[in-house]
Amino acid sequence: MSVRGVAFVVSGILLALLEGVLYRFWAPFSSFPIFGRPLASLLHGATPNLVLPLVLYLGIVETSMARGAFLSFGLGWVLDILGGGPAFLFRFAMVAVWGLARSLSTRVSAFSLVSRVMLAFLGSLLESSIVLMLLAIFGPDSQRPVDLGDQVIPHALSTALFSPLIFSLAHRMQLETRSSAEAGASGAGG
Repeated sequence: MSVRGVAFVVSGILLALLEGVLYRFWAPFSSFPIFGRPLASLLHGATPNLVLPLVLYLGIVETSMARGAFLSFGLGWVLDILGGGPAFLFRFAMVAVWGLARSLSTRVSAFSLVSRVMLAFLGSLLESSIVLMLLAIFGPDSQRPVDLGDQVIPHALSTALFSPLIFSLAHRMQLETRSSAEAGASGAGG
């Protein structure tokens, strides 16, 4: 695996752990009222998927389909392990989201802030749809995905909100690993 691949997987692990911390971060604010409703009702399901923008970035910039799919599968595996859900749930969803980003990146410019936020929103909707469908089909309780359906939009909005930061991190990793690889190649050649 390349240095860039290792950097993406390690970043994915750290972002998945941070996602777990963000989930617990909302709890102290849940009792505050906003517009006459407790904030808990508005924050229900608003934990972002911080790994998803990494997968989307891979779909946009990774030239090798095999490497992009493999890294997306690995990042999904991280979510499966740390999330505690059924096996292969996020592995499948992340590769599907990577495929969406790969197909859309050839048709639209994914380098503006607005297009990245929209791509993260659409990717999160796709990921949530896949996860809920798989839970409905293979899960022990077929009613559970119906109960989780009201969390799809807040989850997608929060993922889209955090996506510019993750895209920036991914772009920086891309540039750093490229420049270090070029420096290593020129040092070995000279």
